[in-house]
Amino acid sequence: MIFSNISATHNIIQIMSLWMAMKRLTVILCLLFQTICAAAQGSLAKGLNAEQKGLGDLAERYYREAADTNAIARLHLGLLLEGRERYADAGRWLEQADSSATAMAHLAACRAELRQWTAAKQAAEKAIELAVDDDHAVRASAMGTLALVYADEESYTNALHWAREAAKEDPASARVHNVMGVIHFRRGNEQEAIKSFREALKRDPANVDAHFNLGTLYCYRNNYDMAITTIRSGLKQNRRSVKLFYVFGWAYLLKGDNEHAIECLQNVLDLDSTYINAYNRLGDIYFERAEYNQAAEQYRRAIHFGPTRTEAYRLLGRTYAAQEDFGKAIRQYQKAVDIDPKDGDTYCRIAELYARQNQPKREQANYKRAARLGNSQAREWCTKHGVTYQ
Repeated sequence: MIFSNISATHNIIQIMSLWMAMKRLTVILCLLFQTICAAAQGSLAKGLNAEQKGLGDLAERYYREAADTNAIARLHLGLLLEGRERYADAGRWLEQADSSATAMAHLAACRAELRQWTAAKQAAEKAIELAVDDDHAVRASAMGTLALVYADEESYTNALHWAREAAKEDPASARVHNVMGVIHFRRGNEQEAIKSFREALKRDPANVDAHFNLGTLYCYRNNYDMAITTIRSGLKQNRRSVKLFYVFGWAYLLKGDNEHAIECLQNVLDLDSTYINAYNRLGDIYFERAEYNQAAEQYRRAIHFGPTRTEAYRLLGRTYAAQEDFGKAIRQYQKAVDIDPKDGDTYCRIAELYARQNQPKREQANYKRAARLGNSQAREWCTKHGVTYQ
């Protein structure tokens, strides 16, 4: 009986000791967590101060220091990266932010920039749902994104509906006028698009998207000098804009000034080494010079950073075709139509290559595919050769 009491007492002492140790550990962990939170709060404050002074790199560093434990830091980091046109990285942080209407609206805008339309629509709808009545700018931004989603689907009635709703929410918003310009441009109304883009710049002379879209529109109209003037004006406001440097280079390329084009495109890649279109345009310059190996290398880099985008596959196929390496050319074209089976133009290119290899059955099969997709060249070929394609 005595031994039993001693054993029980010993067990109680052990339990008490363990409890005290756990209590001390809990206190230590709480103090550590408070220290970490305090440090994160300090880094957040430093980041906000740095950003206010225009020190973007320093602000980003401080936000990243705080981001693991501070949702507000994640939000500000996402907003900063969005402003620096690093949309994929921005989206990752905004997804982990505070799930506010602001975070969702900016996440939607980033997803739209990346052409991730389904995700953009979901985030925009969530932002509208979360926004309170006086969050006019947030609601307008999200509605503007919905308008872009529907414009991409060529559902212009819905696109215009949401653009007009956005304008009601925030009539002074440069983004809303820019979105309206995009819709007009996609509908083929270039004059109205120009008015909307200019109105956006009147509201906000530093608006990157309006400069970008207006410069792009002038390129499509073959007015390269006006495009260059427009983009140069935008770069005075946004000296590190990847998008503006890209259109700057594209305008010079279309104008035939390859040296300035290369300089601008290299500026793009210095700012963002993953910018796919810059590699494609550099490849185009080398292709025009018949420097096919260098062109192919640029297109392969574009494919490395954008394996699900079709343009570089088509351009690489064109490069191999110019070298009369038809097998490689067809394989690249085939990769493009595997990604986008509705690409009638590329089926025509494949058909042409089979014709050059004297493979009439495969030539005909690819022209028929293109014709079924509405390609006029393929339909003319089928009609001429008495081939039914329906």
